[in-house]
Amino acid sequence: MLNETIFSLLNIGFNICFMLYLIFKYFYEQNNKYYLFLALLSLSFTTNLILRLEIVNGDYTWIRISRKAVVIFFYAFILSFLDIRRSKFVRISLISGMIFISIGLISRLLISGSVLFSSINSIYRSLYSFVDLYIIAVMISYVWKKRTGYYLYILYGLLTVITCAVLIYTGDQLFGLHRYISGYLLFQTEIIICFCFFFLAIITKESEQKNEIERLEYLVETEKKEKENSLNLERERIAFDMHDELGAGLSAIKLQSEILKKQGSNTLNHDDLDALINIADHMNKSIREMLWSINPQNDNLKNFEEYCIRYGREYFERTPILFKAESNLQDPGSSIYAEVRYNMLLILKEAFHNCAKHSQGSSVNFSITADSRSIHMIVEDNGIGLSNDRAEGYGLKSMKRRVEKLNGEIRLRSDANGTQIDIKILTDN
Repeated sequence: MLNETIFSLLNIGFNICFMLYLIFKYFYEQNNKYYLFLALLSLSFTTNLILRLEIVNGDYTWIRISRKAVVIFFYAFILSFLDIRRSKFVRISLISGMIFISIGLISRLLISGSVLFSSINSIYRSLYSFVDLYIIAVMISYVWKKRTGYYLYILYGLLTVITCAVLIYTGDQLFGLHRYISGYLLFQTEIIICFCFFFLAIITKESEQKNEIERLEYLVETEKKEKENSLNLERERIAFDMHDELGAGLSAIKLQSEILKKQGSNTLNHDDLDALINIADHMNKSIREMLWSINPQNDNLKNFEEYCIRYGREYFERTPILFKAESNLQDPGSSIYAEVRYNMLLILKEAFHNCAKHSQGSSVNFSITADSRSIHMIVEDNGIGLSNDRAEGYGLKSMKRRVEKLNGEIRLRSDANGTQIDIKILTDN
């Protein structure tokens, strides 16, 4: 048929160009295996078309072999293109199909004069259609569950294969289709349509991968900027705290030194010296606290809990107040930001200071419970409670301001039996 010959020649030209493009993409750009398998599929199809031309009149055995090679490389393309690492069943089905067809092709080549290979080839020919339809059905079932993005184009390609296969084998009996188009032309049309869908699938997949890479790069860049902003905020906090703590301390030392200098050696006042020592001691503790808060080795709940308890024991050991502590950490290794640690330590210091200065009690109970999402601290004394004036004092206002800064909650209960300060902070804010 003239029309069939012209169509085949056009197909050959298209497939040669398509194959060269795929080889170029494989070697010079993506180096993805599915480019190679689709190029080999196109080569096998082109070989089949050339062998079936009237001017070539190729051997029928090689025509069948080239046609089955199309199926093998089709399976290989699907296997390499789709993400089926988690679907062991689909992977085994495709590999088994490739092995089955390869055995059939080998038996076809060695059939001459061999009863064994003749029997193998006979079994292969009787089972081939069933095996091919089974594998196509497995692939359609797998892709149907995805049905998004590039999977959709693969689904269209597989549906084209199954539709054309049904028309080739039953179209003449059901519709008299072969009066209008031959089975061979249907086979060519099937492959060309599949190539179009597979090419669209490749473009879509690479576009999705590119978008995903850009999204991840954006997230990395955003995270980097957030870390830089966090670092800048932390530097500003440290500078602010150093200005407050060290600046005030150095000014006090300077003033106290000038007073001592004016008094002279004969009128040395030991109370003034003690005040100077206390100021230096306070500055030393403030520096240690700041260094502790910015040390990344302390960025976990366990270290924070140990530091709070140790600080409480050291604070109350110089007072007649008995300090008791208990803790319950569900995830001791959970991280806690430096800003959260430092502000909670200052809140705790203020709470301990209020207990020591105003409670007139004999004991202070401190408890800390925490998980990966929140920290809950309670400071409770058995003193006389706080008056209304003290309950609204500067220290408690400072505590509330710091808790609000951390998006936490603080509750104060005070009566004749003592005072309880209940603090809860979400650490994943």
